[in-house]
Amino acid sequence: MTGSFKEEILAGGKEGEFCTFRHLVLRGTQEAIGAALADVAARNHGVAPKASADVIMTRARRRWRQMCYPQLAARTRGAAAHFGVDPEDDSVDSSALEFGFGASGCSIAWIPPDRAAGHDGLLSRNFDFTTQTMAELLGGPSVPGDAPMAAYPYVIESYPSDGHATLLMCLFDLASGGFDGINDAGLVVALAADDQSGGAEPSFTPQAGLAEHEICRFLLETCATVDDAIEALRLARQYYLFVPCHYLIADPSGRSLVWEHGVSYNDEHVVWSDQTQIITNHLAWNHPSIAELPADAGTSWTFDRARRLAGALDTQDDLDAGELKRRHSCVRILEPGLPVRTLWHNIYNTTARTMEISLHLADTATGERRSPYFTFGI
Repeated sequence: MTGSFKEEILAGGKEGEFCTFRHLVLRGTQEAIGAALADVAARNHGVAPKASADVIMTRARRRWRQMCYPQLAARTRGAAAHFGVDPEDDSVDSSALEFGFGASGCSIAWIPPDRAAGHDGLLSRNFDFTTQTMAELLGGPSVPGDAPMAAYPYVIESYPSDGHATLLMCLFDLASGGFDGINDAGLVVALAADDQSGGAEPSFTPQAGLAEHEICRFLLETCATVDDAIEALRLARQYYLFVPCHYLIADPSGRSLVWEHGVSYNDEHVVWSDQTQIITNHLAWNHPSIAELPADAGTSWTFDRARRLAGALDTQDDLDAGELKRRHSCVRILEPGLPVRTLWHNIYNTTARTMEISLHLADTATGERRSPYFTFGI
């Protein structure tokens, strides 16, 4: 396996700061990239292969990757080689490089090229998430030494020897996780939690197919346009480990869509747009018009945040990245005592293939402290 790898800490990591923000740059074969990610997961988070709880399921997951997601199959072989295990030994599971756990709130807005200054399509997202540890989230006391669940965000630039180069934000699983990102074709994808689906039945254990945190990265690695993405999603088996999610997907043509499931997760819905498109944490197919949302705030203020963001973006002026940062901040979560913050805000430019991102670092007596915006490109 041949490749190159760079890792650096860009923000946080000091006493009193919420997160440690790392930047990875990976080049080479997918197997080499998988080995490098396994090394990062082991060094930074103590990740190691674990005994399979269900050998038949582990084999089914391996065969599904080989048939439907060869990029991840190759990375998994690289991770197994790093750990010194046989990638076809289904009694051992080395397919995930997991750390932490959770589901996100969020607000996401797509600004098509004809509404953007410079005619560059822009995707703007607030990643809203708990600042708690796992023990605190489950209702227990804080455990000394425990880090918050989302304390280790990564921005990953990946340049495989074949396939799409990708730039994405990752939490919880270095092998396949992605919460938002862009590829070298200018395709952008971002997820948000679906807080409306009733009778949710999370699997809690990995299945064959794509879990909610894997869909963004799968699309970025396998698709170039929104049409490609719809076809890929209709072919791929999907499930959710913890919380159902929905996805805003757009490309440089200006077309965008929201991909969702029905409340029972047994139906698929596509909500297309050639205008500004916004999602928070309610189902767009169930509430296609922001003007006709229910009058109440909604779970996690999803209706209020959608209305507020839509109002902020309702302008005749073309929006550039600076103005979009200012306007999207109207739904940043800052309530004192609430264990949720907008952990990052980022903007993707589909023409330049860039991401700008700022992260939450701390709450202080004088207000929130955030990092400056960092810029990355592929």
